[in-house]
Amino acid sequence: MSLAVRITLLRQLTRVDLARFGPVLAEALVTRSHQVKIRRSFVRRRTAAADEAVALYRRLVQDRPGRHEVALARALVAQGSVPDDRTVEAALAQGREAIGYVENATDRNGLVVLAAAQLMVAVQLRTDAPRDALPLADQARETWLRCAPLGARERMALARSLTVLGYCRAALGEPAEALAAREEAVELFRRLPLWTRLKYMPARLEAMSGLADSLASHRRWAEALTLAAGAREDLTFMSRLEPLRFRPTLGNLLFVIARAHLGLREQDAAVAAAEEAVGHYRWLAEHDPVRYQPRLVIALRTLAGTLNALGLHEKAAWAAAEAEATESR
Repeated sequence: MSLAVRITLLRQLTRVDLARFGPVLAEALVTRSHQVKIRRSFVRRRTAAADEAVALYRRLVQDRPGRHEVALARALVAQGSVPDDRTVEAALAQGREAIGYVENATDRNGLVVLAAAQLMVAVQLRTDAPRDALPLADQARETWLRCAPLGARERMALARSLTVLGYCRAALGEPAEALAAREEAVELFRRLPLWTRLKYMPARLEAMSGLADSLASHRRWAEALTLAAGAREDLTFMSRLEPLRFRPTLGNLLFVIARAHLGLREQDAAVAAAEEAVGHYRWLAEHDPVRYQPRLVIALRTLAGTLNALGLHEKAAWAAAEAEATESR
């Protein structure tokens, strides 16, 4: 029986007996919300399933306190983890509520939910508040390790925790620690079954891009380029399918590639990669100016710095002027 048919039947049964069939229906809905599809068109279905599961578990918790809180926390994590569909504030609220239900858990089921909630909150905080995200990412890593042995999905989540940890370490000026975390994350992804790596391609590509950045920061230019080459190919392909989702990662990776070429004194390749990165951010700023116009300004200034380093001062001045004009809009 397909999951969709099962959910339809369980909805009918839940109307008759909420206490008996409600938890089964809610678990099926959480499973639906976790079904990973790259295409944006699937996000709406995942969101609806997660919303229905949370509403159902809230009714069950209200009717029978003390029995369904862990399951409600799991549904809240599913609700807040649907890609690109929640505001940061909503996802943070859902994650923190989930942590509140399971923060004292000692059994494996509760610990798995706690780790997932800690990771979700860390993901939401890392860009604007890496200092706040860092302890949560570290706690998520430690909690996942307490859940061993881990299945493939849980090992992927552990790798994501390390990716976030590496990002925060790098943002806070701890390059050696960032490199170690990112190397461990990429190694975990490499050891996952092929289907799992394909299923969670966005997380894998983010980990590879982060490691390439750390390698470049350690002046390991050739290693950074070798790692970035595979990630660039996959990101270029995925950006054609889901540009708003994948172009930001591709843009960041291209700047890493530009730094590596610059380190190897490959001037033309460095300029080409930096200009391509800016092109992606221009596209993003046109389609979502509120979110990406500030990033375009940063990208243009990064391009100006690259051009200045190569002695192309006239081109650098043009890029810097465009950054100022974009910022003042």
